[in-house]
Amino acid sequence: MKMVEYGNRAVTLAIVMFVLGGLLPASAVTAAPEARELSFNGLGVKLSGTLLLPKGEVGAKGWPVVLIVPDAGTASRDGVVVGKVAHPVYRELAEVLAATGVASFRFDRRCQGKSECRKAAVFDDYIDDLLAAVNFLAKQPGVDASRILLFGHADGGLLATSLLAQHDTAAVGLIVAGMSGRTLRRMIREEFSLRMAEEGKTPAEIESYLARIDTVMRGLASGRTEFPGEKLDPLNPYDAELIRRIGEYSVTVSLLVNDPLMAMAAVKVPVLILQGEKDLQSTTRDSVFLEEALKRIYHPDKTQITFPEMDHLLKVNKGKPSFASYADGSRPVDPQFLAAVTKWVETRYVKASK
Repeated sequence: MKMVEYGNRAVTLAIVMFVLGGLLPASAVTAAPEARELSFNGLGVKLSGTLLLPKGEVGAKGWPVVLIVPDAGTASRDGVVVGKVAHPVYRELAEVLAATGVASFRFDRRCQGKSECRKAAVFDDYIDDLLAAVNFLAKQPGVDASRILLFGHADGGLLATSLLAQHDTAAVGLIVAGMSGRTLRRMIREEFSLRMAEEGKTPAEIESYLARIDTVMRGLASGRTEFPGEKLDPLNPYDAELIRRIGEYSVTVSLLVNDPLMAMAAVKVPVLILQGEKDLQSTTRDSVFLEEALKRIYHPDKTQITFPEMDHLLKVNKGKPSFASYADGSRPVDPQFLAAVTKWVETRYVKASK
């Protein structure tokens, strides 16, 4: 990806493209935002993050702010890491938001990045961590506590949605990208099927492994925590994922039984659902499911947008969608995705407050 100097930072060419397209003022390229490295207390764990404030004259109440909730696994406050390849998509989103006059706070979830590692006992521990992040953010100088929004990517979308389902005043807006509308077992089955097919596995081999997934997931749901008969090999990436899920028993069971559509249906604030059409891990079906959950409750402010060339990493994929493309860190964040986020936030929470 081409980069330009942004004060003493680097930003994506997307900001320059926004300037040329009239979406940003020319000063956005040279006005470096202020970055603050901060730490706060989650539920029994210290978490670290970065608050990025726009450069310029702040209003009496402070800047509107987007709290960026990363995906699970190897993600961090800056983005997703696949193997040895880093995709700093959250940092780039934060920089584009800053250029439009919107602050952001992105943090490392427990056991990610610079945050302490104390494993969650249940999925609600992550929700409590996120609530602590919201409360901490509301007290920061330069932040308008009445204009805090949540942005969640993939599992981070489920986490942000779950928080607002339980605490409907924790934020005034919700953006989810690449969020699944399915429970964990269906997600794993469908993702593993696609990965194995891409690797050249036969249909019989794939079906055999899906049976193994079903055995483990049904066993976990019924209270089992040991599966000696499956002979899981930690060196096999598929088995390693099942071993990880078994090791996180209580969290996994929550994801097996909790329906993300029910969580979405409990959200009362404005919702923006974003989905890449080349995403192999969550699909356009998922975004339709999520929107339908809101339609069923007659939600008054919901928007769903899909992007023809965006994949699960929020990046442009010009070719055939594949997991192998994740090894290419040079692909840019989808500019249509960035434009959709900034326009939605600006329309509802920047211009509307003036």
